[in-house]
This record gives sequence, structure tokens and C-alpha cells, in this order.
Amino acid sequence: MIKSFFLAAVIGLAAALPAPDFGDIELFNVTESEFDHVDLQNRARGPWDGPVMDISFPDPTLLIEGKTWYAYATSSSSTGHIPIAKSSDGKKWTWTKKDALPDVGSWIDPSNKGIWAPSVFKNDNGKYVMYFSGKRNGARRCAGVATADSPEGPFKVTDKPFICDDAGGGVIDPVQFNDGKQRWIIFKVDGNALGGKTTCTGGPKTGEYKPTPIRIQRVSRDGLTLQGNPKTILNHNGDADDGLVEGPAMWKRRPGSYVLFFSTHCYNSDKYDIQYAWATSPDGDFQHRKTLVKSDPNQPIYGPGHMDIALDGTTIAFHGRDKPGNPSDTKRRMYVGTIKFPTGDYSEGIKVIDYQG
Repeated sequence: MIKSFFLAAVIGLAAALPAPDFGDIELFNVTESEFDHVDLQNRARGPWDGPVMDISFPDPTLLIEGKTWYAYATSSSSTGHIPIAKSSDGKKWTWTKKDALPDVGSWIDPSNKGIWAPSVFKNDNGKYVMYFSGKRNGARRCAGVATADSPEGPFKVTDKPFICDDAGGGVIDPVQFNDGKQRWIIFKVDGNALGGKTTCTGGPKTGEYKPTPIRIQRVSRDGLTLQGNPKTILNHNGDADDGLVEGPAMWKRRPGSYVLFFSTHCYNSDKYDIQYAWATSPDGDFQHRKTLVKSDPNQPIYGPGHMDIALDGTTIAFHGRDKPGNPSDTKRRMYVGTIKFPTGDYSEGIKVIDYQG
């Protein structure tokens, strides 16, 4: 009798809970990041009429330390292994001309020292930790980890890579996530590097897409030790994504409501975009996908992607090009915007409005 009463109570409680409403998120005040260090140029770009510094700053990630904002980016030919920009408000930025990672470490292929998609955070011990992707000597890309005593580095790379998956195509785009109790690392298995049907590969072309799963794994609170096993939380939708998803970033809206931001299509395509999906736990099955930002001639950001969200929960950064078709005279520059989650129950809310320059 008691057991039957308990079961009925649970069923009644479940029926009383609100059904999830996975709606739209608002994104507004999107501007190309203004740099003030050298050589400002006016460029005719619709609502974005400069000034900007003519450098590439792809795959940006954000760190807030006190009253100072830091942005880090993927290697470019003239900006070092990990370029750094600073800001006092998250809007106007100064390129420091410093390299946060002057020594890429012993396991990186000396013939390919390009470091991709850093993610920087301050751990519970006061150390600054950087996750990144680098090509292992004689193998594919792995997730690496480096530490420093200052947000500007120099970061020191550990002797061994953190996560590798050569059979899956390598590991790229590692990013940290802290849910308040547990710290995680999220990453992409770079299956399209193996070839397949996608346009975004240097491997052999075949008639089927390779898996490019976004995976998550627990790490220690200091971010330096893996715990448990990785779990896939998202994969591509075939033709609709050109067979790939990448560039993950996660935000906890409230307990039981997590949003995963990610990009689809090839990074050099005008179809590169930012989408998002919802789940009830960090390692849940993320569903209810929608598009946050995509190319639009009326708001000329082409191939916007690889988004990060700052710890203020409102500021995001991503890269985009100012011309269609990825011509040689365009670069992946950093844009910033403000994201707003609505106040309703569960996880409703995200759309793109009011682009401004």
C-alpha cells in the first residue's frame, strides 16, 4: 500500500511539472571589436564603418579578472601562438602584442606549431589554466593543457597531451565548463579530418559523413586531471550541417537548464554559423536546436562562428568575416554582442535582433 501510494505521488508530481519550452534567446548590440593599438583603418562594410585593427582574431575566448577583460585567439601568422587582447569594459580592446604561449611544449609537432581555440580559466588554487588544440608530433591534433601565474602568461605546457583520439580524427576545440560543483572539459572529435562527404576536409572523399561528436568529460577542480569517461552530447545532422559540428561553449541558465552553443559547416564557408541546443544536465542529450547567428547581407557578418560566453552571462564573442566567399583580403575578426535569456520557466528564449556597429 505504501509503495503504491509513493508511485502515484511521483506520477502526480511529474504531471504537475511544467513542460520544457525550448524557445528563442535574444542577442543584440553586436559590434565588431574595436582595437586601439596600431594602424586603424576605415573599411566600407555596411553598418560596420570602422575603425578596426586589420588583424585576424579567430576562435576568441573571454576571461574576466577583476576589472580587466582578456581575449585569447587561435594562432595567426603575425600575432604569435596565442595572441592576447585586453579591455576595461569588454567592448573596446587593446591588442597587447604579447604571446600567452611563447613555448608550445615538447609534444607539439615542430613543423606545425599552430595552436587552435584556447580556453582560459582561473582554477580554485588561483592558477590560470589554458586548454588548447595542438598537433602532436607524428600524429593528429590533441587537446593540451598549460598553466600560468598570470592571465597574460607565459603559460607552460605539460609534458604530455591531455586528450587524444587519432582514430577519430584528432581532438580540437577544448573548452572548460564549471557547473558550480563539477568542472568539465568539452571538445570536438575532428572526424571530418579523416575525409568523407563533407566539403571541410583534406582527407579522402567518400559518400558518407564521418562522426564529429561534441564530447564532455569530468575533470578535477584544478582542471588538470581527467575523471571518468567522455560522453557524446551532440553530433552533426548530415547534409544540414555539412557533416560537422564544432566550437562548443556551455552556459548554465539554472539548475536543470543548460545551453550548448556550437558551430556547423566549414569554418571558411559563408554557411558557418552559431547554433544552440538544450539539455537538463551538462552531460545530457542536447536537443531542440536553433540558430543564433548566421550570414546575412543586411548585417554583413559572413561565416560567424566559434562563440564563447563570458562569466558575466551576458557578453559573447565570436569571429566573422566582412566579405562573402572568403576572399584573400578578408580576415576572421572578433565581434562581441550581448545575450539575454528571457525570464520565463525552463529554457525558453534566444533570437538575434538589433545588430549595431
